[in-house]
Amino acid sequence: MRQFWMAICVAALAFMPGCTAYQTEATAPTVSYNFNDADDYREVAERADDHCGAKYGNDARLLDRDARGGGFRATFACE
Repeated sequence: MRQFWMAICVAALAFMPGCTAYQTEATAPTVSYNFNDADDYREVAERADDHCGAKYGNDARLLDRDARGGGFRATFACE
Protein backbone atom coordinates (compact mmCIF):
# COMPACT_ATOMS: atom_id res chain seq x y z
CA MET A 1 0.00 0.00 0.00
CA ARG A 2 2.89 2.36 0.83
CA GLN A 3 4.32 1.90 -2.66
CA PHE A 4 0.95 2.74 -4.21
CA TRP A 5 0.75 6.06 -2.35
CA MET A 6 4.41 6.80 -3.10
CA ALA A 7 3.71 6.25 -6.81
CA ILE A 8 0.73 8.63 -6.62
CA CYS A 9 2.89 11.31 -4.95
CA VAL A 10 5.73 10.90 -7.43
CA ALA A 11 3.29 11.05 -10.35
CA ALA A 12 1.79 14.26 -8.97
CA LEU A 13 5.26 15.81 -8.72
CA ALA A 14 5.95 14.91 -12.32
CA PHE A 15 3.13 17.19 -13.46
CA MET A 16 4.14 20.26 -11.43
CA PRO A 17 4.71 23.31 -13.64
CA GLY A 18 8.27 24.44 -14.14
CA CYS A 19 9.69 20.99 -13.51
CA THR A 20 12.68 20.46 -15.77
CA ALA A 21 14.31 17.53 -13.99
CA TYR A 22 13.77 13.96 -15.05
CA GLN A 23 15.01 10.50 -14.14
CA THR A 24 17.34 8.97 -16.71
CA GLU A 25 18.39 5.68 -15.12
CA ALA A 26 17.61 3.45 -12.18
CA THR A 27 20.14 0.65 -11.97
CA ALA A 28 20.04 -1.00 -8.54
CA PRO A 29 21.09 0.42 -6.21
CA THR A 30 21.57 3.77 -8.01
CA VAL A 31 19.36 6.32 -9.71
CA SER A 32 20.34 9.17 -12.07
CA TYR A 33 18.57 12.38 -13.06
CA ASN A 34 19.17 15.11 -15.62
CA PHE A 35 18.40 18.66 -14.51
CA ASN A 36 18.99 22.28 -15.54
CA ASP A 37 19.89 24.38 -12.48
CA ALA A 38 20.39 24.53 -8.71
CA ASP A 39 16.65 24.65 -8.00
CA ASP A 40 16.19 21.49 -10.04
CA TYR A 41 19.05 19.81 -8.16
CA ARG A 42 17.17 20.17 -4.88
CA GLU A 43 14.16 18.57 -6.56
CA VAL A 44 16.13 15.63 -7.98
CA ALA A 45 17.80 15.06 -4.60
CA GLU A 46 14.33 14.77 -3.04
CA ARG A 47 13.14 12.49 -5.84
CA ALA A 48 16.21 10.29 -5.42
CA ASP A 49 15.55 10.06 -1.69
CA ASP A 50 11.91 9.13 -2.36
CA HIS A 51 12.96 6.54 -4.96
CA CYS A 52 15.55 4.95 -2.66
CA GLY A 53 13.16 4.95 0.28
CA ALA A 54 10.32 3.36 -1.66
CA LYS A 55 12.42 0.82 -3.55
CA TYR A 56 15.13 -0.11 -1.02
CA GLY A 57 14.16 1.43 2.32
CA ASN A 58 17.35 3.52 2.22
CA ASP A 59 18.40 7.14 1.84
CA ALA A 60 19.96 8.58 -1.33
CA ARG A 61 23.61 9.67 -1.29
CA LEU A 62 25.09 11.75 -4.11
CA LEU A 63 27.74 9.79 -6.02
CA ASP A 64 28.41 12.13 -8.93
CA ARG A 65 27.19 15.42 -10.39
CA ASP A 66 28.52 16.65 -13.73
CA ALA A 67 27.67 18.87 -16.71
CA ARG A 68 25.78 17.23 -19.57
CA GLY A 69 24.89 19.11 -22.75
CA GLY A 70 23.02 22.23 -21.65
CA GLY A 71 22.42 20.98 -18.11
CA PHE A 72 23.65 18.56 -15.48
CA ARG A 73 23.34 14.94 -14.41
CA ALA A 74 23.33 13.63 -10.83
CA THR A 75 23.73 10.00 -9.81
CA PHE A 76 22.71 8.83 -6.35
CA ALA A 77 23.36 5.59 -4.47
CA CYS A 78 20.59 4.07 -2.36
CA GLU A 79 22.35 3.41 0.94
